[in-house]
Amino acid sequence: MILVSPSWRRFSGLASLSSLLLLGACQTPCQRVCVRMADYAEECGFTVSDAELQTCLDEQADADDQGACRRAGAPVTIRNEWSCEDLEIFFR
Repeated sequence: MILVSPSWRRFSGLASLSSLLLLGACQTPCQRVCVRMADYAEECGFTVSDAELQTCLDEQADADDQGACRRAGAPVTIRNEWSCEDLEIFFR
């Protein structure tokens, strides 16, 4: 049995997330918000599972107001609107 260190699992998770980012051209604006919020949550010290991210991506694939996601989904806008404490509601 091979044990995987916590740092390797974190790297593995980041690699998965990076893979999703590479597919960014295929994502809708609202799906990109999912990825950006997950990135920000991880910067705040929360763990975002691949399953949580995939659920968000699936739910936002056909979101009605893609324009609102374009306007509010920039990383700087997300950081201005959400604090790490705000994210705690979603990523405990």
